[in-house]
Amino acid sequence: MKTRVDIVSGFLNSGKTTYINIFLRSIDLSKEKIIVVQFEKGKASLEYDANSHEVSLIHRNRSENLAEPTWLEEIINEYQPSRLIVEYNGMNELESFFSLFEQKNIRKKCGLGSILCLVDALTFEIYMHNFGNILRHQIASADTIIINKATDMSSKQYSRLKKGIKNINRNAEIFKVPIHDAPTLSQLKTDVEDGRPNKTNLVIYMYLLMCLFYFAFSLTRDVSLHTIPMNIDFSGLLSFSTIFVGVLYQAFPFMLVGLFVSSVLHVFVSNERVVSFFPKKFGIGFLTALFGGLLFPVCECAIVPVTTRLVKKGVPLPVAITFMLSAPIVNPIVIASTLYAFPGHPEMLIYRLAFGLVIALSVGLLLTRFQSMEAVLLDDVGGAVCDCIYCKLEQEISVTPIQKVRRTFLHAGEEFFYAGKYLILGAAVNAVMQVAVPRNFFVGLWQRDHLSLLVMMAMAFVLSVCSTSDAFIARSFADRFSTVSIIGFLVFGPMMDIKNLFMLFASYKKIFVFKLVMVITVIAFLVMSAFAFLVI
Repeated sequence: MKTRVDIVSGFLNSGKTTYINIFLRSIDLSKEKIIVVQFEKGKASLEYDANSHEVSLIHRNRSENLAEPTWLEEIINEYQPSRLIVEYNGMNELESFFSLFEQKNIRKKCGLGSILCLVDALTFEIYMHNFGNILRHQIASADTIIINKATDMSSKQYSRLKKGIKNINRNAEIFKVPIHDAPTLSQLKTDVEDGRPNKTNLVIYMYLLMCLFYFAFSLTRDVSLHTIPMNIDFSGLLSFSTIFVGVLYQAFPFMLVGLFVSSVLHVFVSNERVVSFFPKKFGIGFLTALFGGLLFPVCECAIVPVTTRLVKKGVPLPVAITFMLSAPIVNPIVIASTLYAFPGHPEMLIYRLAFGLVIALSVGLLLTRFQSMEAVLLDDVGGAVCDCIYCKLEQEISVTPIQKVRRTFLHAGEEFFYAGKYLILGAAVNAVMQVAVPRNFFVGLWQRDHLSLLVMMAMAFVLSVCSTSDAFIARSFADRFSTVSIIGFLVFGPMMDIKNLFMLFASYKKIFVFKLVMVITVIAFLVMSAFAFLVI
């Protein structure tokens, strides 16, 4: 049986040892052999005798090379524990410890369990200012975060603290407790040990349930058609599965290539180099922003943070926003996928590029009327990162080429599973609409360009499909919606969707975000409506 390794991280005096004491008191030690490894000695001490049968305490040197597996193997071989709790030193980065579990000999003997981070509410801002990279890493890596010593904070102070943590880790469960409240902390034991499913897990469970349903449907269909006469019409489910699988089959390769290319640029091309590419003056700055996506095909999930970094480095806000709107459309992978999705209709690509560039430039020119453009950024906005854990960490100065290659694959994999669920959702909604909604329902929309355009723009916003694969979703609607509405889906979706909206709120002031969304939506609708009469 493998040893489960749980990590309790946090800076000095955050309450790590106190939490471990409460945790050990709340479980049945007769059923487990537990080893507690401490990499630092705080004010609190472990309440259990180091020589007891149930719990053993081991102190390790805080400066020890944690990436070297010898120390971990020695502990497991000598004690054969069922659980190993690591009280991690707050000044060491967790990445070196995580690298242990990439080694085959370690994976055979133990597996990574819960990762818990304790945050001292009284010192959070001080530590973020002085040791932001290390604390950010600990928070980003955790699946459960305990904010202690926060009972005396005002609701406004706590909301600000929680928002700062959520900007770093959106998926972790966050608890607010006083550190000495033993009943409250012990109640967290079930959450930390068993792990309540977070939103990402729920999406995975739903997808697995869908796969199980499809497998059962396939078996039932074969039985009904070949062995037992049944009066069940499976034609609708058969059409759904054909459309659903067909869209995914064609779209996934382009998404994979797009995310991988974007990850290569993200890891190997520094943010400073990207920023230096953009002039800080209008005129040629707009021209650079419009076609910058050809040289820097940034993944759609990271385009907002990159734009934020551009603004912080002095690139004019209108130029940066123009790049944010145009880059996902002029991306070479997006161009290729659009041509492949609409064979024999190159005009779809031409319309997409033309409308996208016109809308992006129009929004950028309108933003030049802002007098104080730097004030739109939040005061505590972080660096240019996407929602992936690997991007939560600031780039180290000394990173070997092998580490960069490894990080490229890790980033691409993380982004694939992040963006893939939107593609699956879009393909499913598309298949349901084509099967369940009568074709006559769309006749009125086809004859009303404005109404159908609004419907497809709204659908693009809600589905939030990656621009490298949204053309395949749009093509499946081609026989039910007008051409201008399909182009609206292809143009508006990469510019504004749900996931980008959340990232805008994390970096920019709310009033600016609301105005920007309104400007983009109105200009996109007006430009598309005008071109519907002049071109299409």
